[in-house]
Amino acid sequence: MRQRIVIAMAIANSPSLLIADEPTTALDVTIQSQILDLMKDLKDEMNTGIILITHDLGVVSEMADRVAVMYAGQIVEIADVFTLFENAKHPYTRSLFQSLPGIGESGSELQAIQGIVPSLDLLPRSGCRFAPRIPWIDHEAHEENPVLTEISPGHFVRCTCYKSFHFQDANHEEELNATIRS
Repeated sequence: MRQRIVIAMAIANSPSLLIADEPTTALDVTIQSQILDLMKDLKDEMNTGIILITHDLGVVSEMADRVAVMYAGQIVEIADVFTLFENAKHPYTRSLFQSLPGIGESGSELQAIQGIVPSLDLLPRSGCRFAPRIPWIDHEAHEENPVLTEISPGHFVRCTCYKSFHFQDANHEEELNATIRS
């Protein structure tokens, strides 16, 4: 109910832009749907632009036209929603999609993204911020000062490491875990 009130307050003056930060967090599916429908109506009826900040890829797929994926305080990939879901390039974006549970795959293991999210105050100011979480990719595959580069019309990626990225095979992962433990 509080989230509805906050949204009502936000749209009372017919804004041209609405910034919604995690508007569906901690809501049940029914209420989440109602909030998203309200936002869609606002977009259509009042021609309001919406910047939606969320971790919920289901909400992204339903609501977004364009998506900017952030990792450790930087945008690492920008694309229209269809391109991103069908042809993600940056290793972080691809890892996010790989970690989603599959429909009809009961009993299968969820894929975790290796490593830990870095503390923003300890981040190096140069290099690919995702590099420590993909140590099986050679250091040379990462740019020293990566910038967003357009790789196809409207599709931008930070760092050329996506060209060398692949998911680890099980044997390599076991070797890496053994090295980490010792």
